Amino acid sequence: MSNDTAKPSMPTQWKWVLIGVVAGIVIIGASFLIVVPTFHSTAIQALVVLVGFVVTGAVVGYFSPGVTIREAFFAGLVLMFIFAIVFGATSAGLGQSKQMIFLLLVFSGLLAQAGAWMGEKLQGTLEDKDEPTKKDAGFQWKWVLAGLALGLALNIFFVFLLAPLFNINLNLVHVAFSFSFVLTGFIVGYKSPGVTIKEPALAGGIAVIVEWLFVQYGISLRVPAGYIAFGVVEGFLLTLFGAWLGERYQLAKRTKETEVK
Repeated sequence: MSNDTAKPSMPTQWKWVLIGVVAGIVIIGASFLIVVPTFHSTAIQALVVLVGFVVTGAVVGYFSPGVTIREAFFAGLVLMFIFAIVFGATSAGLGQSKQMIFLLLVFSGLLAQAGAWMGEKLQGTLEDKDEPTKKDAGFQWKWVLAGLALGLALNIFFVFLLAPLFNINLNLVHVAFSFSFVLTGFIVGYKSPGVTIKEPALAGGIAVIVEWLFVQYGISLRVPAGYIAFGVVEGFLLTLFGAWLGERYQLAKRTKETEVK
């Protein structure tokens, strides 16, 4: 089996740039249209849009053959201009498009690239061909980063995009938020080589802190310290549980494949 990481000099696959642009228009556009009627905060709208760039990059990185991080970056740049023009020429959201355009110009390409890296990690194209056998590789910070990127994207998706469907029912939103941690851990545990349970668990705890910083300073909503501490513990434990499930499923699948051979 060929190893895609052995092709660093591959030319840019413009097909995947185009696919990334189309996917981004759908993902970012739909997310923005869903969040605007419910959340009138420009900070929340901008956050959802920027996470859309991460998800777009992840789609390109995960589904494309080989390593396509620069393709996601180029797609992010094209999308940046498309949405900057849209927000600048219309009264989208609150009409405070200058802040949105500034964030797009600064972060969009880099976030699409970060999403592509996460997608490549989950696909496995950035791994050494012998890495799946490294059971004692020690703590792997790269999977903390991948888990953090995935966790933040899923947290925001489950809270801000599903909340309108739940009519802002806080109990249902919290259930969805909690499930996003389990799903994050499961995906990382299942897709990562070797045993990676503690890495996504740490990422889950860090994700809560990052989200608290956004809530505290982005939308000026104060959260009691007890809630933050509970959230960090909850994020850690739920992601840990999800990673354990993912590792169990990965092991069961490998065992089944071995028996078939």
